[in-house]
Amino acid sequence: MLQELQEFYFNLLPALEGNLFLQLVGIFVLSLIPFFESYGAIPMGLVLGFPAIPIILTAIGGNLVSVMAFIWVINKLRAKVVKKKTDKEPSKRAIRARRYFEKYGVPGVSLAGILLGYHLSAGIALAAGANKSYVSLWITIAIALWSIVIGVLFGYGIGFLY
Repeated sequence: MLQELQEFYFNLLPALEGNLFLQLVGIFVLSLIPFFESYGAIPMGLVLGFPAIPIILTAIGGNLVSVMAFIWVINKLRAKVVKKKTDKEPSKRAIRARRYFEKYGVPGVSLAGILLGYHLSAGIALAAGANKSYVSLWITIAIALWSIVIGVLFGYGIGFLY
């Protein structure tokens, strides 16, 4: 079944087979997509038989580029909103996000990015008033940690299928 899936994709995109550069570019682009991120790109690359270590590193890099750009944009927007802030009642979503942040802090919310999505985790932390540098540090740790865990576990899981 795995072989059939690989054949399907390589027939669809014949340039990928044997071309490491295009494989890495594809994984990089996939890892840029919010909610697909590195935890979607790594399994995709491993299923297609791409080399594990370059795939994991490329997915981490792509995911970091996307999330760091998001953090930068959100931080700029937050600075403008705080200047114009009026006293109004926060939404239920904002209250729930604030409760998660108060309970787990930046490290907890960042490490929960595997469940929430790293973009959403960063947004929660920034909206709660955390420092941009501290959020960036913990999001980087979370992305690297979870990407390595997923790569290793998925790599061993695929090994059982062969």
